[in-house]
Amino acid sequence: MKRVKLFLKGVCMGIADIIPGVSGGTLALILGIYEELVNTIRGLHLFWLPAVWHWIRGGFQREDGRKILEAWESMNLMFLVVLVSGISTAVIAGGLTLPTLLERYPEVMRALFFGLIAASIWIPFRMIDIQRWKNWIPVGVAAVIGFGAAWVLTAPDRIYQAGTTWVEINAEPDDTLEAINRRGLASWTGAQIFWADENAPLRESMEASNPELQLERPTQEELFDPERVGEKSELYDTLVVPEGTPVQVPQPLPWYVFLAGLVMVCAMILPGISGSYILLILGVYYFMLNTLRTFLSGLTELSLSGAAVFFVIVFISGALIGILSFARVMSYLLRRFTAATVGLLVGLMVGGLRGIWPFRQMVNGEIVNVMPDTLDATVVAVIIAGLVGAGLVTALTWLGSRRPKPETSHG
Repeated sequence: MKRVKLFLKGVCMGIADIIPGVSGGTLALILGIYEELVNTIRGLHLFWLPAVWHWIRGGFQREDGRKILEAWESMNLMFLVVLVSGISTAVIAGGLTLPTLLERYPEVMRALFFGLIAASIWIPFRMIDIQRWKNWIPVGVAAVIGFGAAWVLTAPDRIYQAGTTWVEINAEPDDTLEAINRRGLASWTGAQIFWADENAPLRESMEASNPELQLERPTQEELFDPERVGEKSELYDTLVVPEGTPVQVPQPLPWYVFLAGLVMVCAMILPGISGSYILLILGVYYFMLNTLRTFLSGLTELSLSGAAVFFVIVFISGALIGILSFARVMSYLLRRFTAATVGLLVGLMVGGLRGIWPFRQMVNGEIVNVMPDTLDATVVAVIIAGLVGAGLVTALTWLGSRRPKPETSHG
């Protein structure tokens, strides 16, 4: 039963990790496993590999097996395996449904997670003795710093485009724009690619082959709104591109993918800043989705794309280096500067709320958070969703409180 609960907590974290604006680290705090997660990652090492090699060469002797089991327990790997299994399950399953809900009901979904995070801001304070007034000075200073960082990073119109190159893909028979984007591992959506200045020949070819096609060019802000960037692409993805038409596909450079993986996984550990949102504002969110889909399709069809394999390895390498190094930093800060670290976490959570405020609109060419003008059905749904999110905190906190706190740090 203990492992089932841990698996379910992993599922909750996985759902948060694939939603731009929601941090898996926040869910780890709510569920009461944040410190154990950070300490477990910090304690990972490779000193057990010689024992495995000796065990294999020695004919699987019991003594060698016992040493491997001791290493497994000392690193708390069962905790990590069960938790990662839950996260992976949620990422795979939730990736099929949550993006659609976010596109169709963006205000309601943002309200749900806004309520969840807002109601859980008090949770980090359980790590310190809030009765001691001396703790409030470092908490306050660090909270201001964390708030400022999260406030800037989660601005509604925040998006970067750097480290990008253009790759030419020639359309094959019956190729849709979506198929070309996946084959070229595009970092933009179909609508963005179709209207890119580099793809004027594509638009000319489409108009010549289908004169009845009437597409109105969206504004630059509509195309690159971080929250609605995929909303206009369904029509474009299904367009059939005439055979032989050259399509210019934007693709991030390897060093940028490595950096994105490193930064993303650090954000996943920090409450208040979503790893997937970081990928979104870095301009590689859709690239990694395309790469992952191409990679998984290649596995099932036994025809792996060399480019997809390469970029998956580069991204995972950055993520591994990021999580192993950053977890050690966070573990050290939690041990030596608990009050200040708690303040930082609280500031990040509060500042991160800016990125998931339910209502936003275009004002003077910029996407800004706004208050609703009237009390309509959408506003009512948003209020209900926010209350549901706050109510979920109570249930998740209760679930987390039933897991005994580890007596010793691992590693």
